Amino acid sequence: MSACVEQAPADVAVRSLRLPARSSELGAARRYAEEVASAFGLDSCGCYELAVAVNEAVTNAITHGAPDGEGQIHLSVLESSNRLTFEVCDYGTFTAPVATASPTCEHGRGFILMSTLTDAVEVFGTSGRTTVRLTKLRA
Repeated sequence: MSACVEQAPADVAVRSLRLPARSSELGAARRYAEEVASAFGLDSCGCYELAVAVNEAVTNAITHGAPDGEGQIHLSVLESSNRLTFEVCDYGTFTAPVATASPTCEHGRGFILMSTLTDAVEVFGTSGRTTVRLTKLRA
């Protein structure tokens, strides 16, 4: 089991990718998300939406979270027959986002974006670890 995924049901395939917690790795995270989504069978629009949502979650983990002891964040994929879920895990403490006062503000819209582009967004914050779960359903 990956560092993010505590326990997956028996009918769920799990894969993972560890990335250095550097913004230069965002392209690798997007490509990985697109490749996995395409292999899962999402159309090009669904692949793009999921890749953008994963990119936002990874950006947040790098910017606001903390890497593991090896300087990495963890990206896990859980795949079932009709559901594709990415989990982005960092080792920081989650702080709930504050509502943005203005739509022109440069920060604070990431969770809204992720929610718009996926079918479900969940955030789990435990002592010393934050996991963002992004789910897209097969059409």
